[in-house]
Amino acid sequence: MYEFFKKEFYGNTVSQWLTALFIILAALIVGRIVYWFFTKIVRIFTSRTKTRLDDILIDKIEEPVVVGIVTMGIWYGLSFLTISPKVAPHIGNAVMLTIIMNLAWLVVRTIDALIEEYIVPMVEKSESNLDDAILPIARRGFSVVIWVVAVVVGLNNAGYDVAAILTGLGIGGLALAIGARTTIMNIFGGITVLVTQPFKIGDRIMIDGYDGYVLSIGLGATRIKTFIDNFIVTIPNRVFSDSEIVNVTEALGIKIDLQIHVPVNIHPPVIQEVLDHMKKIVKEHPCLNDDQKISVRGLDDFGIVLQCICYVTPGKPYWQTRSDVAIQTLTFMQQRGVPVATRHGLNYYPEDIQQVLEKPKMGIKALKKDKDDEGLF
Repeated sequence: MYEFFKKEFYGNTVSQWLTALFIILAALIVGRIVYWFFTKIVRIFTSRTKTRLDDILIDKIEEPVVVGIVTMGIWYGLSFLTISPKVAPHIGNAVMLTIIMNLAWLVVRTIDALIEEYIVPMVEKSESNLDDAILPIARRGFSVVIWVVAVVVGLNNAGYDVAAILTGLGIGGLALAIGARTTIMNIFGGITVLVTQPFKIGDRIMIDGYDGYVLSIGLGATRIKTFIDNFIVTIPNRVFSDSEIVNVTEALGIKIDLQIHVPVNIHPPVIQEVLDHMKKIVKEHPCLNDDQKISVRGLDDFGIVLQCICYVTPGKPYWQTRSDVAIQTLTFMQQRGVPVATRHGLNYYPEDIQQVLEKPKMGIKALKKDKDDEGLF
């Protein structure tokens, strides 16, 4: 048995291999135990405290701590092996780079959690929407800076010539910039939107054929939720530099354009009654503002066009208000006996149709004569 442990494989005895493997396995077990200790024991104590800071810190450091323990265990286990002088420095550099990247991961996770806990609620309470748009970009930018610094420091400690790498990246970056000019245009477009603020998060805008509410403003693209279909559309920010932007929210309200056709031989006083009733509906409706444009628009193939343009106050239910105006107008017309003109002729009301059905010989012409007697035609 003793002779077996003294046998060499790839420059190391069996005992050296077993020792290294045992240490690495022990590091994995210890890492698992530490992770269990954090999740099952430490969190019980932190949950009893009044502040959430300790809960946040424990939640964010447990994974990096476990990775650090496993990394150090692997490095210590490999130190028991006889490694080629050409390979040993690379292992040490890899371990150093892993440790530095692990520390960067810890810093990014911790600070991002603190921002989520303390900064985000403050931003949500503020009246300005500029900070809502800038905060996500600042969080991503901070993470990128930390990772770039970690990579540079890690490569430098690993023995690589960072200056030469950065020089190469500068030349490659120029070529990349030429190839990625669309991305750069999107970034500049996003900066322009954040600086000029033609719209804010939550505003309803019309841009490039889309009509919807702004969900988020990113550095490269802006996401909107379409007004009618509820589709999520991602619009490249360069579009905002080349297209006209209509901010619907900044208007007095959301426009309702209601058009109703009546026969050409309706008496003008009856038409005026319908128009006056439309004005009354708009004036008394709690979701509509005072701005209204109600008139006879003109004539078309259907008949006389009555048009009602009014505006729903921002924040009020649009579709329900639109239905209210239409239904109340049609109800008044039905009560007054005013028919609606359609492509196929007059749209008579149920009692008129029933009258025709009960007296087939009467026909539409006779029905029209009755209406003439009532003074509608």
